Amino acid sequence: MKAPALLGRLRFDVRGLRPGFGWLRRFRRDKTGAGDGSWRAPRKPLSRALLGAVALVAVAGAGLAGWLALNAAETTEAWRAAIPALTVAVAPLPPPPPPAPKLQQPAAPVPTDAAPLPLPGAPTAAVTLTPAPVPGLVEDSRNGPLPRIAQDGRKPWQVYARPFPATDKRPRIAIVMSDLGISGVTTGNALAKLPPGVTLAFVPYAERLDDWIERARTKGHEVMLSVPMEPLNYPRDDPGPNALLTMLGPDRNIERLEWSLGKAVGYVGITSTTGSKFTANPAAVQPMVDALKARGLLFVDARANPKSVAGPLATLAGVPRAQADRTIDRDLSRGAIDDQLRELEELAKTNGAAVGFASPYPTTIERINLWMTALADRGIALAPVSAVVNIQK
Repeated sequence: MKAPALLGRLRFDVRGLRPGFGWLRRFRRDKTGAGDGSWRAPRKPLSRALLGAVALVAVAGAGLAGWLALNAAETTEAWRAAIPALTVAVAPLPPPPPPAPKLQQPAAPVPTDAAPLPLPGAPTAAVTLTPAPVPGLVEDSRNGPLPRIAQDGRKPWQVYARPFPATDKRPRIAIVMSDLGISGVTTGNALAKLPPGVTLAFVPYAERLDDWIERARTKGHEVMLSVPMEPLNYPRDDPGPNALLTMLGPDRNIERLEWSLGKAVGYVGITSTTGSKFTANPAAVQPMVDALKARGLLFVDARANPKSVAGPLATLAGVPRAQADRTIDRDLSRGAIDDQLRELEELAKTNGAAVGFASPYPTTIERINLWMTALADRGIALAPVSAVVNIQK
């Protein structure tokens, strides 16, 4: 039988599908069956025509599935071939360049007490002093290391001096800041704030004297020892133990001098702000001058007594010497200190060099720094004391 004729025989009762679910009436309730109240469809045998149609559909589906299984690959390739396509080779992207390193800007210097900012108009070039002690310039003794002249003729006052250009023909002023080392606060303030061209004189009684002198020389300061000597009103005014006294013989005074000299290394010579009586006594001063000559040291007369003979005796003995022209802070008022500094300038212009003594008072340090700001513009050089020896008239 042909498929159309077969399908024509399949009649569906469309009326049973109308709203209201009338098709449910085909079911009847079985009241004579098991008695469980369930609904059951009426049992009608399926027709042969319906069974044949179902079998035909199953065979057709199986055939279609088999054909697809055998020809799927060829069909897919033919389908793909019928569609135009273009293949483009794409090169891989290059790796991104590494980020440029960030340049680190140098940190701005932070001003501290140990390294103050340079003053306007002051020299900025760093000056390095010869580290102390230098082999050949030291003699061991029971009082400690003593300076001596080396076998090749080098002298401590020249080796340990702060360098100063001999070609500088400007008038020179040396400032000696005396009596340092007794007060740690005062000494530290002077080291932090004074320009390195100022010469520093330390007393031998100072605690940690070696440390103070090393710090001063590292910063560029030339260094001296302020040796205690007998004042006019002794013993009411006591300069301290191991001071040089006019009543003692030469040997005792030389032993006391060596006690002071053995407390540190790296200094260029000695001075004294207390020896108003001692430096006026030729018999007491001469052995001291001879000892300084033998050890290659210079002497700066602070002129605690205007009648001091220490400077002239040093000149006669061939000891490098300088002498104070002014003590700039006897009067601690700002105006008085400024006046003394101006007088030093006039003396330097007249005599080629001048020496001013000062104490480490805060006001004195303040006025020296202010005075330094335009000193070079006025044609005058701040020099270490070693650069003015033997040139004062």
